[in-house]
Amino acid sequence: MTLRVVVIDDSSDLRLLVRRRLEVEGGFEVVAEAGDAESGLAAAEAAQPDVVLLDLMLGHEDGAELVGPLMRSCPRTMIAAFSALAPETEEERLRRLGAFSYYPKEASESLAAWIREDHASFVRALAGEDVVAPSALTRPRLSGT
Repeated sequence: MTLRVVVIDDSSDLRLLVRRRLEVEGGFEVVAEAGDAESGLAAAEAAQPDVVLLDLMLGHEDGAELVGPLMRSCPRTMIAAFSALAPETEEERLRRLGAFSYYPKEASESLAAWIREDHASFVRALAGEDVVAPSALTRPRLSGT
């Protein structure tokens, strides 16, 4: 199964890096990219992807404010925060808002594996199972955490 992904990040270089990393891993198609909240929401609404990778620092915008609108517009899409902000301060806040996963940017080499594993759990959650994103349970804590 190919997972369709929208990447929302204000850094065009990071969007390119994520696209290439996912393409090299195989099983992913980046169907849209956006550099701000407004175009990110529009891209996700149009594409209805399997996964939205959402940066929390979109220039002057707080990416977390996009979680609710994304959930309403794309109810079958897994929202995954992808941020350089410390997981210990942001992960729980994002889950309360409705994001399913939180991936630290400094561990992007694990991104494809985490997305695959978490998306399988997300599909189970849509079916009514009570699940937690596996990456939250198995992710090694980074230095300083």
